[in-house]
Amino acid sequence: MYPIIKAPFEIIPLEIMTKRETDDYFQWFISQVPSRIEILSTYYEQTSKERKSGLNLSQDSLITLWEWFVPNIQRVTKTTEEIQEEMSNAPEWLKEEIENDTLKFSDETETMIIDIGIYFGAVILKSYSNLNWGVIRKPRNYVDVNQPVIVGFKHGALNPIRVVTNCALQTIDEQLNNKKLYEVYNIWSKYL
Repeated sequence: MYPIIKAPFEIIPLEIMTKRETDDYFQWFISQVPSRIEILSTYYEQTSKERKSGLNLSQDSLITLWEWFVPNIQRVTKTTEEIQEEMSNAPEWLKEEIENDTLKFSDETETMIIDIGIYFGAVILKSYSNLNWGVIRKPRNYVDVNQPVIVGFKHGALNPIRVVTNCALQTIDEQLNNKKLYEVYNIWSKYL
Protein backbone atom coordinates (compact mmCIF):
# COMPACT_ATOMS: atom_id res chain seq x y z
CA MET A 1 0.00 0.00 0.00
CA TYR A 2 1.25 3.46 -0.88
CA PRO A 3 2.22 5.54 2.19
CA ILE A 4 -0.39 8.27 2.73
CA ILE A 5 0.88 11.81 3.30
CA LYS A 6 -0.26 13.40 6.56
CA ALA A 7 0.45 16.84 7.90
CA PRO A 8 1.41 17.08 11.59
CA PHE A 9 -1.30 19.72 12.04
CA GLU A 10 -4.90 20.24 10.97
CA ILE A 11 -5.20 21.39 7.39
CA ILE A 12 -7.90 24.00 6.98
CA PRO A 13 -9.12 25.16 3.58
CA LEU A 14 -6.18 26.94 1.97
CA GLU A 15 -8.23 29.91 0.80
CA ILE A 16 -9.04 30.93 4.39
CA MET A 17 -5.58 30.38 5.89
CA THR A 18 -3.91 33.31 7.57
CA LYS A 19 -0.46 34.41 6.41
CA ARG A 20 1.15 32.54 9.32
CA GLU A 21 -0.85 29.36 8.66
CA THR A 22 0.08 29.58 4.98
CA ASP A 23 3.76 30.05 5.85
CA ASP A 24 3.68 27.09 8.25
CA TYR A 25 1.97 24.91 5.67
CA PHE A 26 4.39 25.99 2.93
CA GLN A 27 7.48 25.31 5.10
CA TRP A 28 6.11 21.88 6.05
CA PHE A 29 5.35 21.13 2.37
CA ILE A 30 8.85 22.13 1.21
CA SER A 31 10.40 20.03 4.00
CA GLN A 32 8.48 17.00 2.69
CA VAL A 33 9.63 17.26 -0.94
CA PRO A 34 12.79 15.10 -0.69
CA SER A 35 11.11 12.38 1.40
CA ARG A 36 8.01 12.25 -0.80
CA ILE A 37 10.15 11.86 -3.93
CA GLU A 38 12.06 9.06 -2.18
CA ILE A 39 8.79 7.35 -1.14
CA LEU A 40 7.52 7.58 -4.72
CA SER A 41 10.79 6.26 -6.16
CA THR A 42 10.96 3.37 -3.70
CA TYR A 43 7.32 2.39 -4.32
CA TYR A 44 7.92 2.63 -8.07
CA GLU A 45 10.87 0.23 -7.79
CA GLN A 46 8.89 -2.19 -5.58
CA THR A 47 5.89 -2.33 -7.90
CA SER A 48 7.52 -2.20 -11.32
CA LYS A 49 10.29 -4.14 -12.97
CA GLU A 50 12.45 -1.02 -13.08
CA ARG A 51 15.05 0.47 -10.77
CA LYS A 52 14.23 3.67 -8.96
CA SER A 53 17.32 5.24 -10.49
CA GLY A 54 15.14 5.58 -13.62
CA LEU A 55 13.29 8.34 -11.80
CA ASN A 56 16.23 10.71 -12.10
CA LEU A 57 14.34 14.03 -12.40
CA SER A 58 14.90 14.10 -16.17
CA GLN A 59 12.21 15.10 -18.65
CA ASP A 60 12.20 11.58 -20.07
CA SER A 61 11.55 10.09 -16.63
CA LEU A 62 8.09 11.72 -16.78
CA ILE A 63 7.17 9.23 -19.52
CA THR A 64 8.37 6.28 -17.44
CA LEU A 65 6.58 7.54 -14.34
CA TRP A 66 3.28 8.22 -16.11
CA GLU A 67 3.34 4.84 -17.84
CA TRP A 68 3.70 3.19 -14.42
CA PHE A 69 1.12 5.39 -12.67
CA VAL A 70 -1.85 5.11 -15.03
CA PRO A 71 -2.63 1.43 -14.31
CA ASN A 72 -2.42 2.25 -10.58
CA ILE A 73 -5.18 4.88 -10.68
CA GLN A 74 -8.01 3.77 -8.44
CA ARG A 75 -11.40 5.40 -8.08
CA VAL A 76 -13.96 4.78 -5.36
CA THR A 77 -17.59 5.73 -4.92
CA LYS A 78 -18.29 8.99 -3.12
CA THR A 79 -20.55 8.81 -0.10
CA THR A 80 -23.95 10.49 -0.21
CA GLU A 81 -22.63 12.99 2.34
CA GLU A 82 -19.65 13.89 0.12
CA ILE A 83 -21.92 14.49 -2.87
CA GLN A 84 -24.33 16.60 -0.78
CA GLU A 85 -21.47 18.68 0.61
CA GLU A 86 -20.12 19.33 -2.89
CA MET A 87 -23.58 20.30 -4.09
CA SER A 88 -24.15 22.68 -1.18
CA ASN A 89 -21.05 24.66 -2.18
CA ALA A 90 -21.74 24.65 -5.93
CA PRO A 91 -23.65 27.06 -8.15
CA GLU A 92 -27.02 25.84 -9.42
CA TRP A 93 -25.79 25.20 -12.98
CA LEU A 94 -23.16 22.72 -11.72
CA LYS A 95 -25.29 20.67 -9.32
CA GLU A 96 -26.56 18.11 -11.83
CA GLU A 97 -23.01 17.33 -12.96
CA ILE A 98 -21.87 16.90 -9.34
CA GLU A 99 -24.82 14.63 -8.62
CA ASN A 100 -23.89 12.42 -11.58
CA ASP A 101 -20.17 12.35 -10.76
CA THR A 102 -20.20 9.63 -8.13
CA LEU A 103 -16.54 8.58 -8.27
CA LYS A 104 -13.41 10.07 -6.74
CA PHE A 105 -9.78 9.05 -6.52
CA SER A 106 -8.94 6.68 -3.68
CA ASP A 107 -6.82 8.06 -0.83
CA GLU A 108 -3.86 6.07 -2.13
CA THR A 109 -4.26 7.51 -5.63
CA GLU A 110 -4.69 11.04 -4.21
CA THR A 111 -1.40 10.68 -2.36
CA MET A 112 0.33 9.32 -5.46
CA ILE A 113 -1.00 12.34 -7.38
CA ILE A 114 0.47 14.67 -4.75
CA ASP A 115 3.83 12.90 -4.89
CA ILE A 116 3.89 12.79 -8.69
CA GLY A 117 3.02 16.49 -8.64
CA ILE A 118 5.97 17.10 -6.32
CA TYR A 119 8.18 15.04 -8.63
CA PHE A 120 6.89 16.92 -11.70
CA GLY A 121 7.69 20.19 -9.93
CA ALA A 122 11.17 18.94 -9.06
CA VAL A 123 11.82 18.03 -12.72
CA ILE A 124 10.85 21.54 -13.79
CA LEU A 125 12.96 23.16 -11.07
CA LYS A 126 15.97 21.04 -12.02
CA SER A 127 15.60 22.11 -15.64
CA TYR A 128 15.10 25.84 -15.02
CA SER A 129 17.12 27.55 -12.29
CA ASN A 130 15.07 30.77 -12.55
CA LEU A 131 11.99 28.99 -11.13
CA ASN A 132 11.21 28.35 -7.44
CA TRP A 133 8.55 27.00 -5.14
CA GLY A 134 6.42 29.86 -3.86
CA VAL A 135 2.97 30.92 -2.70
CA ILE A 136 0.46 33.29 -4.32
CA ARG A 137 -1.48 35.07 -1.57
CA LYS A 138 -3.78 37.36 -3.55
CA PRO A 139 -6.36 37.63 -4.88
CA ARG A 140 -8.18 35.38 -2.44
CA ASN A 141 -10.35 33.98 -5.22
CA TYR A 142 -7.29 32.84 -7.22
CA VAL A 143 -7.63 29.11 -7.85
CA ASP A 144 -4.23 28.33 -6.29
CA VAL A 145 -4.21 30.90 -3.50
CA ASN A 146 -1.98 29.86 -0.56
CA GLN A 147 -0.94 26.64 -2.31
CA PRO A 148 2.63 25.64 -3.07
CA VAL A 149 3.20 26.57 -6.70
CA ILE A 150 6.16 27.08 -8.99
CA VAL A 151 6.74 30.77 -9.65
CA GLY A 152 8.86 32.53 -12.24
CA PHE A 153 6.82 31.87 -15.38
CA LYS A 154 5.93 34.86 -17.57
CA HIS A 155 2.18 34.51 -17.22
CA GLY A 156 1.40 33.05 -13.83
CA ALA A 157 2.36 30.19 -11.57
CA LEU A 158 2.25 26.43 -12.04
CA ASN A 159 0.54 24.20 -9.51
CA PRO A 160 2.16 20.85 -10.35
CA ILE A 161 -0.25 18.88 -8.15
CA ARG A 162 -3.25 20.40 -9.96
CA VAL A 163 -1.55 19.58 -13.29
CA VAL A 164 -1.14 15.92 -12.31
CA THR A 165 -4.71 15.77 -10.99
CA ASN A 166 -6.02 17.11 -14.29
CA CYS A 167 -3.84 14.71 -16.28
CA ALA A 168 -5.15 11.79 -14.20
CA LEU A 169 -8.76 12.88 -14.76
CA GLN A 170 -8.17 13.22 -18.50
CA THR A 171 -6.49 9.81 -18.62
CA ILE A 172 -9.59 8.14 -17.20
CA ASP A 173 -11.61 9.37 -20.17
CA GLU A 174 -8.96 8.84 -22.87
CA GLN A 175 -6.74 6.15 -24.24
CA LEU A 176 -3.44 5.77 -22.44
CA ASN A 177 -1.00 8.47 -23.47
CA ASN A 178 2.33 7.60 -21.85
CA LYS A 179 3.70 10.99 -22.78
CA LYS A 180 0.91 13.03 -21.14
CA LEU A 181 3.02 14.47 -18.32
CA TYR A 182 6.00 14.92 -20.63
CA GLU A 183 3.81 16.86 -23.06
CA VAL A 184 2.51 19.11 -20.29
CA TYR A 185 6.11 19.74 -19.24
CA ASN A 186 6.90 20.87 -22.78
CA ILE A 187 3.87 23.16 -22.86
CA TRP A 188 4.88 24.87 -19.60
CA SER A 189 8.46 25.18 -20.84
CA LYS A 190 7.17 27.57 -23.49
CA TYR A 191 5.91 29.97 -20.79
CA LEU A 192 9.38 30.89 -19.57
